Amino acid sequence: MEPSELTPAEFDGRAKNRYRPRLPWARIGLVILAAALIAGAYFWRQKVRADALRARMQERHAEMVAPVLDGLEATRLDLEGKALSAKEGAAKRLVDAQVPLSALHDEEVVYLLVRAPDLRSEETLRAAMGSEEQDAIGACLGLALTPVSALSEVPEVLTAKWLARADETNDMRRLSVREEQLRRAIDRELPALQERLPAEYFLLLVVQGQSRLTDPVDVFLWDLQQDKLVLRSRTENRGRLISVRSRIGPSSEGAKAEGDPIVVADCSIAAHIKAQLGEPTMDLAASD
Repeated sequence: MEPSELTPAEFDGRAKNRYRPRLPWARIGLVILAAALIAGAYFWRQKVRADALRARMQERHAEMVAPVLDGLEATRLDLEGKALSAKEGAAKRLVDAQVPLSALHDEEVVYLLVRAPDLRSEETLRAAMGSEEQDAIGACLGLALTPVSALSEVPEVLTAKWLARADETNDMRRLSVREEQLRRAIDRELPALQERLPAEYFLLLVVQGQSRLTDPVDVFLWDLQQDKLVLRSRTENRGRLISVRSRIGPSSEGAKAEGDPIVVADCSIAAHIKAQLGEPTMDLAASD
């Protein structure tokens, strides 16, 4: 009799790992859910607080800063339009000023000096405004003139672009710092901008050539409150340097006339403006 064939034994039942306890997945799930709810509540609260702080900043900006910036921008655009209207020059004289130059000391007078080619378009005019050179016109007139470019010189912290960057974060510490920066700028920087408004007069000088030393200069003056051109005239450099000999101190053979020719030309232009507005001036005729 042949022996029976051996067959492998089979496990009848469910496999168990007796050496590793089962994980409490239900409890783990509850813990994760609770942590997610707590984190979500925290971030939601942060967002609510951040939104409230941003709204407070935007309200303060809209109430105190935006009207000033809008006024400066409107004034700048108005002056650009008036400057472009001066393309035809001032060959035809006009004097309709109701107040003498001395009355302008207490007024806000905006000033621009450009060359005639700069008035070809808005782009060339704005480029000229951005590269204004210092001159002596205001000093020779005895007026504190505000350059047109100053109407666009706004501290970054007061701009709408800077304010919009507050939307990039909900971090309360960063937002609190930005709110403090805005508050300080309103207290320290905004008053200087407010002083530029309203502008009462606009003085425009247009050099009909490359240099006011040798080329004619057209003078325009607008009364901005009445939106009226009160002066249109053409002048040229008639300035002269005068040598003065003093008896005080050591004697000298002769005083040498020294000075910046541009300053002399600017004072000559200023003297013409004074004369047109009824101010007494000294006109010295000198032979070349």
